[in-house]
Amino acid sequence: MPRPAVDYSLYYVTGRALLPSSSDPDYYLRHLELALKGGVTVVQIREKDVDGGEFYDVARRSKLVCDRYNVPLFINDRLDIALLLDCHLHVGQSDLPYPLARSLLGPDRLLGVSVNTPAEMQEILDQPKGTVDYVGIGPCFGTQTKKNLNPIVGPRGVRDVLQVLGESEIKAVVIGGITPETIPNVLAQTPAPLAASATSPPRYRSLDGLAVVSVIAASETPDLAAQNLRRLFDQRPDFANPTSQMDAEAIVQVAAELVRLLRSEEKKPLVHHITNTVVQNDCANLTLALAASPIMSASPIEAPSLSKLISCLLLNLGTITEPVLEAQKIAGKAANEGRKPVVFDPVGVGATSYRKKSAGDLLNACHVSIIKGNAGEIGALAGLSEVQSRGVDSVGKGFKDPATVVRTLAAREKVVVAMSGEVDYVSDGTSTFAIENGSDWQGKITGSGCMASSAVAVFAGLAHESGNLVATIAGLVAINVAAELAAARSSVQGPNTFRSALIDECYNLTAENVLKRAKVRRV
Repeated sequence: MPRPAVDYSLYYVTGRALLPSSSDPDYYLRHLELALKGGVTVVQIREKDVDGGEFYDVARRSKLVCDRYNVPLFINDRLDIALLLDCHLHVGQSDLPYPLARSLLGPDRLLGVSVNTPAEMQEILDQPKGTVDYVGIGPCFGTQTKKNLNPIVGPRGVRDVLQVLGESEIKAVVIGGITPETIPNVLAQTPAPLAASATSPPRYRSLDGLAVVSVIAASETPDLAAQNLRRLFDQRPDFANPTSQMDAEAIVQVAAELVRLLRSEEKKPLVHHITNTVVQNDCANLTLALAASPIMSASPIEAPSLSKLISCLLLNLGTITEPVLEAQKIAGKAANEGRKPVVFDPVGVGATSYRKKSAGDLLNACHVSIIKGNAGEIGALAGLSEVQSRGVDSVGKGFKDPATVVRTLAAREKVVVAMSGEVDYVSDGTSTFAIENGSDWQGKITGSGCMASSAVAVFAGLAHESGNLVATIAGLVAINVAAELAAARSSVQGPNTFRSALIDECYNLTAENVLKRAKVRRV
């Protein structure tokens, strides 16, 4: 008999310990039935602290309820109970070895396995086809419902496992700290890009479901809790990008219109900067010069309130400390909830392991819209060593194939990636453009890259008018054209006079300047 097809969308791992202590023995069953009515598609019985007789009784009664709703029931670890009740089985890495579990379980029942690392996923793929039916990846976040947790992997760690899983028929759910608050970020970050040509849109391996415990088990209305979880999963993003097919000329036209819109003061983006102390004044003045408004606040307390007012959030890794990093996480989550674009400037991310870990923690905590960095920073995020960093600066001539670097990173992160340099490269994972404007003076002042990120954030504040790809290109074109105009001034005699002239030329920038001077090409 073939194994049943299963919808893993909402996988409920029961947690009787979370039910009210005063509840009668049948309360658990009524609670379970409400969860099934609310949309739970799979149930697993996990009873780590009871004897075999009680485990068997709970599983037997649970199966009667699940059978009424045609929902498959998995037993955690206890092969004997799974066989006695004709249920499916789930095992962890430290439980019964899954090849042995499969041989004892037989060919007709489903087998799931917990996975924490890409290596564990590869070991499963190396088994004969059909050994394992699904994997539970995690823990994604910390949780109070399970002792002796494996290392927390975060959404990006889940993505790494899905990358190995690839196009396998094995299904995948995520577990560990999955709540209505974390689900949007998990669904945005976990899809892993599959192999695709440089000219075709990226394809992704995504999760097949969410595994939850406390959100349902601790709820007095498990049917409503399940309905909400199903709604969040069913609304997962598809990462379509409507601007991908625009040509360079059309993008320049839109960039010019965005400059005109800023100058008209019909739109005045409010950009929240949590940036490094070296460049705060310059970034604030440049934001003002582009006819936007800056707010330079690193307070975690007011970040949620500010998220309701801002047009864009800019997170800069420059002078990172634990309090600043925590503020950036809180602000990023609030911006995500408010659907506000987030620009991330990973300043010096390749310089130290602390910076790299901080960047990873931040990117696990919130989903950014645009990543803008120099070659060393983009290379560090991409896991490449072709270009090194010295402090916050790149070392060397850059990548041999920069377009592929930014395209690949953009596809992996599902964001727009901009890499600054002698030529700037911008990609959304499908379309990639080169920007050949700018001045050598930009590399001779501290904070020019951070100011460029501020320019990107200003235009990202208008992304609802253009999309993030065009907004990013527009921001870089704007500051680079202004840099060319500043460098041409006779008053520019060195780095400091160039800095002042750059802000002045951003203030004087017109749509006509952009149309006349922009050098953008598709690559």
